[in-house]
Amino acid sequence: MTDLLAIETSGEACSVALHHDGETQGFFELAPMRHAELLLPAVQTLLDKSGLALGNLDAIAFGRGPGSFTSLRIGIGVVQGLAWAAELPVVPVSSLAAIAQDAADISKLGITSICVAIDARMQEVYTANFRIGSNGIVMLGGEERVCGSGRVRPPAGGPWIAAGNGFEQFTELDQLASKAFERHPQIRPRAETVCRLALDWLSGNDPLPADMAQPVYVRNQVALKSGQV
Repeated sequence: MTDLLAIETSGEACSVALHHDGETQGFFELAPMRHAELLLPAVQTLLDKSGLALGNLDAIAFGRGPGSFTSLRIGIGVVQGLAWAAELPVVPVSSLAAIAQDAADISKLGITSICVAIDARMQEVYTANFRIGSNGIVMLGGEERVCGSGRVRPPAGGPWIAAGNGFEQFTELDQLASKAFERHPQIRPRAETVCRLALDWLSGNDPLPADMAQPVYVRNQVALKSGQV
């Protein structure tokens, strides 16, 4: 059975989860600018509660973004440090997929298409469309991208769910969400969900080397200027 630590810091929330013996415990706090202060104590608290040492884990999963450049760098820097110190592999998980998965789990209407849009600053959003597979796990349809709020395109050909804070922060997206069957602008990516998606991925794949713990910024020009984390 897989013992997995998950860390998600793509936005204002600091979120950590630990999967052990088939159960997942989590820490979540809305804490802008406090990720560096909260992350390691939260990790240690969850390990202590489970009676595990870091080296007992099988892998570390992390929200790879897209999201806030600063908070992503902090979170993934911690992931790298922990993974290298304990010689653990890693599992990157899309932060947009984590939002889509929570929306899928909340929905009771059997809708299988989800449009995620979150604030990317500079009057833009990070967005992607997802579909729910037969196993209940979301899958990316198309690509993750950054664009103006008026250029978001929901899934075509049927009912869809709107998820992410972009649908309440931008007038164009608020209007677009009125056409969705459900809207969940309050959903933020959580480490527990990152953990669930990572465990699903690990059911058919091997984890990656620690040096693959890298952020996905989507804004390529910013990623190039920022360099490696």
